[in-house]
Amino acid sequence: MTPAQVRATYDEAYARRYEASFLFTSEYGFREKMLLELFLLRMLSLQADSWLDVACGTGFFLRHGRGNPRISCVGLDLSPAMLALARGANPEGLFVEGDFLAPHPDFEGRFALTSCMWGAYGLQESVAHVERLAENLTRWTRPGGTVFLPVFDPARFVVLQSEGRLMAGVTLRAPDGTRWSYLEPDGKLHEDVLAPPIEVMRAMFEPAFESVEIRPYPDTPGVPMAALIARDRREPVKLSNNRFISGGVHHGQEAHR
Repeated sequence: MTPAQVRATYDEAYARRYEASFLFTSEYGFREKMLLELFLLRMLSLQADSWLDVACGTGFFLRHGRGNPRISCVGLDLSPAMLALARGANPEGLFVEGDFLAPHPDFEGRFALTSCMWGAYGLQESVAHVERLAENLTRWTRPGGTVFLPVFDPARFVVLQSEGRLMAGVTLRAPDGTRWSYLEPDGKLHEDVLAPPIEVMRAMFEPAFESVEIRPYPDTPGVPMAALIARDRREPVKLSNNRFISGGVHHGQEAHR
């Protein structure tokens, strides 16, 4: 989806019903998924002093996922409607309207915890864009910090389809589950969502972090996901000409494309 398509989809009416539709309902295991993610976020943020939530949506996770109640919170999102709700839920936070594929140099190396929820990475137009997001999440995380990224499990999509348990409205666009679409009852279409294999997603973070853990979510008929937790961001290695490299991510003027 292009940025314009994302803004059109995540409009004011959609933002108002989003939490009820995708967080609190027990249908398809959404409520269980939300509770697990809150637990993991609270554990990861317990000793953190700063948290950037990319594609922050309504700000729900920033509001309820704080292990450290005094943590400094920043949210980034494309949708003005979502950000309006996020600001209302987190009046002490800073919220920025913008594209998570853009450089945002003021974010570089700032955050003890960086997250990207809602499966937002899958709405990109290519795997190269997913890789750029992974690079940005890495850049924005300070040395020693952590990235939390719930990722789709394409192999489980295939299993659920074979068992006849695939969530209503979901259609696999690739036999291996790496592309899928979701048509909601009200006609909102999330078309050709990307779901690179979990090991591909892990490989995007391994060079820059000391460890990358994958935690599968409980087996539910909803969207199958696992928690990717990249811990202990490595110190960048300085090179000449004010450049540096950390685990395959090159930083310098040419990186701000």
